[in-house]
Amino acid sequence: MASSFPKRLLARTLIPLLFIGCARVILGPPGQQPLRERIAADHPLIRYTGRFDFTAPQAPVFDWPGVSIEAAFEGTSCAVRLEDGNNNYNVSVDGQPPTVLRTSARDTYVLAQGLAEGPHTVRLTRRTESGFGPGTFHGFLLDKGHTLVPLPPAPGRRLLFIGDSFTAGYGNEGQLGCQFSRGTENVERAYAALVASELGAEYSILAKSGRGVVRNYAEPAPVSEKPMPAYFAQARAEQAQPPWDFRRWVPDAVIINLGTNDFSTLPHPPREVFLAGYEALIAAVREVYPDVPVLCVAGPRMKEPGTELIETLVARQHARDGGRTHLALIHDTLEVPQDYGCDMHPNLSGHRKIAGQLKPILASVLGWRKEVSLGDSFPGIPLQAGRLPITPGPPAWLVPHPK
Repeated sequence: MASSFPKRLLARTLIPLLFIGCARVILGPPGQQPLRERIAADHPLIRYTGRFDFTAPQAPVFDWPGVSIEAAFEGTSCAVRLEDGNNNYNVSVDGQPPTVLRTSARDTYVLAQGLAEGPHTVRLTRRTESGFGPGTFHGFLLDKGHTLVPLPPAPGRRLLFIGDSFTAGYGNEGQLGCQFSRGTENVERAYAALVASELGAEYSILAKSGRGVVRNYAEPAPVSEKPMPAYFAQARAEQAQPPWDFRRWVPDAVIINLGTNDFSTLPHPPREVFLAGYEALIAAVREVYPDVPVLCVAGPRMKEPGTELIETLVARQHARDGGRTHLALIHDTLEVPQDYGCDMHPNLSGHRKIAGQLKPILASVLGWRKEVSLGDSFPGIPLQAGRLPITPGPPAWLVPHPK
């Protein structure tokens, strides 16, 4: 089942992780900082994908999993000014297999050095979800006298995924019986990102562990105060304001994978309450994206009556909206133990099986064909952190995990 973050992790896992994986590299002799060209976070050639809070344009804040920051630059090195301290990121330079950046408190991180002179690309993607706290991007540091150059065009296809821990990649880099930690979560290897990559699409992910359509995991009442649909309009997962500007990024399809948590524990929500909650979410999507197809995923670990209710919902919607709502029924082909990671969540092979079923359904609805072969090389090599100063501000903090 899709579960919430275990509360015990706050003391036993998250705090120790603040101090590991953060070997220091000084970019020059003590007291003699190298000359660096500062690139502000509001530079027009920086590409942001996913939801960011741009209230402070030179210090955008983010916490949704899978958000990315991308740029092309000239020179032999690139560092990022990142205020975080508790999240992991995939970093890809020149399209090469990613390495893992494990943030510590308030550092500047060297993303690439010793490159050949000339143009290069760098992409920073958040692996972890909002329960590990926000990040603030303060820009890049390049070789003195160098600057950003235009990126290749972005993919013309866009997919928005709304889901729970399965969509976030909870525990997918662990094996059955492991203890969940930030190191076992990698949204880029969860089914949503896999499907988008195979179809050559840019993606945005709104996912929170433990959230349901109307009832969150293990909460005592049949209806929760803030289930997943309540987050749809938020730029940040853990903060209600500011609202997201839906004009910034319009998807070609919206894929909703919710309902597992609603029926994973008792008490179950009433049938009509669940249906009404799901219909309200689709209505919210239609209000901002009126002509976009919506795919409602059922399975693979969903208990009844969840699957049956989603089938009922899609039939209702299909009759009302001219066929723009579709069912994506994912059969449970996951096997124990080889397809499971932490807390009975899919591991990498499990996510590939889910993606393998979802991709042809989505491609058929949109008339898309496969364009990109998915690589599967994510070495867990920590990047080195330099102690270059960044703009002063409050220290990093831990955001309490959702129930």
